[in-house]
Amino acid sequence: MSENSHQIFGPLSRNALEIVALRFKALSDPTRLSILQHLLNGEKTVGEIFKLTNMNQANISKHLGVLLDQGLVAKRKDGLFAYYRIEDDSVAKICELVCNSVSNRLDITHSEFKIAKKEKFRNYPNDN
Repeated sequence: MSENSHQIFGPLSRNALEIVALRFKALSDPTRLSILQHLLNGEKTVGEIFKLTNMNQANISKHLGVLLDQGLVAKRKDGLFAYYRIEDDSVAKICELVCNSVSNRLDITHSEFKIAKKEKFRNYPNDN
């Protein structure tokens, strides 16, 4: 296979695709992405995440539950506190891939708008 080929596990069964879709669904919420973003910097308690995200603790706990169910984060108890950390190393890789892709796409789109704007104004008569 060439370097540019994309190797996928496929074809996956319907059941396997549903499992993959649940993982993507867990990553599709901005609140959960914000939580993951903070956890990429190290283990945090719900209270620490609450302060960093300015969201209520019940909401944070609900979203942490989804991330926990999908195996993206892990939890450890220490006395009264629960500490959360990234459990799946692919989280950082996925975030980097998607962020780079979005950034590249936005750069291209921004460039296209700049070119289109120049073309539009070039065709306007000068009021001088």
